[in-house]
Amino acid sequence: MFVKESRDNYYMLNWLDQFMIGHKGFICGGCFKNIFNKEKVKDLDIFFQSRADFEDAIEYYDSKTAGYWIDVDSELSEDKAEYKFLYENKNVKAYVHKETGVRIELCSKIFGTAEDILNQFDFTITKFAYYKEEVEDETGAEVENPSKDISTHIEYKILVHDKFFEHLHMKRLVTDDKIPFPMSTFERAFRYAKYGY
Repeated sequence: MFVKESRDNYYMLNWLDQFMIGHKGFICGGCFKNIFNKEKVKDLDIFFQSRADFEDAIEYYDSKTAGYWIDVDSELSEDKAEYKFLYENKNVKAYVHKETGVRIELCSKIFGTAEDILNQFDFTITKFAYYKEEVEDETGAEVENPSKDISTHIEYKILVHDKFFEHLHMKRLVTDDKIPFPMSTFERAFRYAKYGY
């Protein structure tokens, strides 16, 4: 049901890398529908494998909201914070990236791998994840001393429902057999219908 790929063929996702720095989270959900439809992205939902990873991300983003002030002749001050805190509830903590206006929502309602999270989503057109994977460096030969640490690097990957692009192109809302929150899905279907789905 899911296809895992390198992001090499998805250059239009490169701008998301700036939001993948400083934490172990991954981006999932509706923003990819907007990206591939060449629509403005208003928010990014970032999910995590564990509560500890979520809390580390909060610490990182909180540090990015603490700007500093420059006084020039005691008349002009400038805030150099990269993000601004927006709101917090039991499911998310949200910030806005000041330069782009993109809202970042750190999600704490569910935790798991990218596949675990996508399995909780209702429509195939939201089942897209952009994540980082630690990959062993290729040496070109067998390792002579396996007790030594093997060097690694980070690669960006995507995980996508195999019908994501087909259903997106057809503007078709399709769910899987199991819908975790049927009433929510029903309400979301009406919202998508307003956009021609």
